[in-house]
Amino acid sequence: MFPRVLLVFFLLSEISAHGIDEDLVITWEQKEKLDEFRTIMEPHLPHDYMKTDIYLIRWLKARNYEIPAASRMLQENLWWREENEMDALLDEDWTEFNNQYRFNLDGCDGNGAPVFVLFAGEWDMRRAALAGQSEKMRRYIDKCFEEASTVLRNMQARGSNATRANLILDLGSLSFQVQACPRCIPFYLYLVQSLGAHFPNVINASPEFAVPLWNNMIKPVAPPEVRKLVDVYGRKRSEWREALLTKYGIDFTKMSHEMGGDGRDPVDSNDLRKSDYLYECPELK
Repeated sequence: MFPRVLLVFFLLSEISAHGIDEDLVITWEQKEKLDEFRTIMEPHLPHDYMKTDIYLIRWLKARNYEIPAASRMLQENLWWREENEMDALLDEDWTEFNNQYRFNLDGCDGNGAPVFVLFAGEWDMRRAALAGQSEKMRRYIDKCFEEASTVLRNMQARGSNATRANLILDLGSLSFQVQACPRCIPFYLYLVQSLGAHFPNVINASPEFAVPLWNNMIKPVAPPEVRKLVDVYGRKRSEWREALLTKYGIDFTKMSHEMGGDGRDPVDSNDLRKSDYLYECPELK
């Protein structure tokens, strides 16, 4: 179990090209447990989206359908959301951070699920630490995940069958001096631990030293559920592009030019906010 500050606000577990079927199809025994879980938790759920099957089933799956454990996990998440005022998070002014720390929505995978790209390799973590903005940086990471969760929920409300979101963590521009300083490592620990609770993820186009950084410093302290979700690839494009398609169902040719594809330009955080977090997959338009 993560410390409360790291608990999930929207649980997204490991995804494969068949992720939708895995989420939408459950056994009769699992359905009975879902109904019991709903009866226990529904009085405590402040939002309608939290009462849907697709939201509740993830907590059960995360705890192998053990209802007491899933109830504790979800309740602690509700406490975390309240303590950190997560419902007001997207109303805060993030313009400066959005411009300095890029986070884009770059199309959809083959199942119609959104694909987000977090350019952590460009993020000047050292600058944030020296400026006394460590707490705001952690909150900004939460903000990025909350945006992704909101986009997904809005897609579902408009008829999409997407059950999960995808995240590509791009470390291609990582500088050891700028992003891997001693005061910067806690940001990555926070980010990766949060990713394990929120997103399936690929660390994409990483410089060679990022692999031992993950293997030797971050992976050993990451929870098991985090370690099994993270795949680390080097700069060889053919390798991570093949993984995107075969493991995650993401065709890079349909992504933006920046990601090596021929798709339309990505949507950044500022534009997502202007659109009220409404998005439609390009191929569905």
